[in-house]
Amino acid sequence: MTNKLMPRTVTFLSAVGALVLLSVACGGDGAESDSNPTGVAVVVSSPSATATPTPSRTASPTPTPSPTPLVICSPNPDPATPAVLQVEAPEDEEKTTIPVRVRGWSSNLGEEDKVVFVAVVDQKQDVLQTNEVPAQPREFRVPPAGLEITEFTRPFAIDILLDDVVRETPFCIWVYQDVDEEGKARGVVQVPIVVEPR
Repeated sequence: MTNKLMPRTVTFLSAVGALVLLSVACGGDGAESDSNPTGVAVVVSSPSATATPTPSRTASPTPTPSPTPLVICSPNPDPATPAVLQVEAPEDEEKTTIPVRVRGWSSNLGEEDKVVFVAVVDQKQDVLQTNEVPAQPREFRVPPAGLEITEFTRPFAIDILLDDVVRETPFCIWVYQDVDEEGKARGVVQVPIVVEPR
């Protein structure tokens, strides 16, 4: 009979031993505890990924085109000094419509009924028209900076009409007060403009 119990006892003791090992492995020692059970933390670390730079083609910047200066005026034969003659409008390379308003100041326009000449020159350097512009009243007007102020300082203005302008057309405005013995302008202010049709 001892031989018959032996295999059952071994099986029973093996089962009890496995339970004890399982209990110890899970953190229990058979006694109850009020503390929180310690869990098994599984930490998986992966190598930090660094991005491998891939070469990419960088677009080359397109240079901003610089505006081409309007070359309509021939070289100025005798530039006026800003202390004597200034043109306020139109500005250099301004686009304007007809009538073209030309205005400015002279430091000696009011002396002996002087006039300012305003000429319009085309691309071929042909003078299309020349206008004699008298002085205007100085009261309630402010002369520009840099102009020599005398008792004869006066403003001037004219509206110029041009015929047959059907597309944008460049012109050169010449403003001057004197001419030499040969009739050539002296003390000239040149203003390149573009006249647009109406």
